[in-house]
Amino acid sequence: MLHRENKIRQYHTSLAADLIKEVMDHYDITQDDLASRIGVSQEYISDILNRRCFLDELLVLRIEKVMGISGKLLLSLDLNYRLRVAKQKSETNNKVSTP
Repeated sequence: MLHRENKIRQYHTSLAADLIKEVMDHYDITQDDLASRIGVSQEYISDILNRRCFLDELLVLRIEKVMGISGKLLLSLDLNYRLRVAKQKSETNNKVSTP
């Protein structure tokens, strides 16, 4: 996003897991509750919330139905995060390989 000085500002990018955690905390939903409502294991929910894996499209649809969070938003959050991480890795690799 352009700032007044026409410089691009870096904004914090969060994961879908961060939004899901926030909603779970607000409504006092446990991992077990969410897991049983969307038909997955509690361990899988834990992996998502602890950033060990990302959401897939089918799971997003289940979460959207149960929690009312837009599936497009959840997928966008994860995609933006993954792109930012890839860009940082690419920049790091370019700095290392440049003499």
